Amino acid sequence: MKNDQQSFSRRQFTKLGATALAAAAVGAKQMALAQVGASELESAFLMELSLDVSDQLDTGHTSIAPVTGGTFGGPRLQGTVRDGGADWITQVSGHSSLDVRITLDTSDGEIIYMSYTGVVHRADSGLYWRVRPIFQTASEKYDWLNHIVCIGKSKQITGKVAYDVFEIL
Repeated sequence: MKNDQQSFSRRQFTKLGATALAAAAVGAKQMALAQVGASELESAFLMELSLDVSDQLDTGHTSIAPVTGGTFGGPRLQGTVRDGGADWITQVSGHSSLDVRITLDTSDGEIIYMSYTGVVHRADSGLYWRVRPIFQTASEKYDWLNHIVCIGKSKQITGKVAYDVFEIL
């Protein structure tokens, strides 16, 4: 064997392997610790959204539910939902995928475009129904809506599609 090549005895190789495994275990533990959130996720109630929806139009894997009106209200905004929006509900491998677009009229005369996507499926604990709203408005008063992240959770109101919407802080 050449002098510039290093050879290991079986004992040295085994010892090196054990050291490498120990180092890998420490690294894995550090990686697991790094995957724990550094802070808790906080939220604040933004509004209750209650939609009037007419009968779904069947178009195959996607159904369209016209939104004909509704109301919304919370500590910082309230008003009505305009007729003319819709909910496109697509059946995808065991769940429904939502794509909703509506126009909100605030009680003080401002206009807000709201769209949201979401997921609905049956889980062992019941119906899992969550949405991710996005707002767009030219209103200076409600400009803050253009810059927030929200999550909505379905709620039961007879004859309505309804959510409690929370701003993620």
